[in-house]
Amino acid sequence: MLEAMEEYALIGGKKFFGGDEINMVDIAFCMVAHWLGVIKDAAGLKVFEPHKFVQVISWIQNFKSVPVIKDNLPKTDKIVAYLMRRKEILLTSKSN
Repeated sequence: MLEAMEEYALIGGKKFFGGDEINMVDIAFCMVAHWLGVIKDAAGLKVFEPHKFVQVISWIQNFKSVPVIKDNLPKTDKIVAYLMRRKEILLTSKSN
């Protein structure tokens, strides 16, 4: 999916999928913009190589800087803390 975004959707220096303005496609890809980072932090996984996806990284930064997005995305540190607590609970319940 990231390769397709890089090669076909975010070409020509576009700030967003539709050009200079955020649109529904950008909103639909919010998972990429926010949740991949959360998964990386919570699981300690390397999700992708940033140098291979320069356009995607630029889009993520642009997307997360839009005021309405920035003001409404859940805080990464709170989500990571929640996921870590859930992981502990699940691991504890499996060992009992």
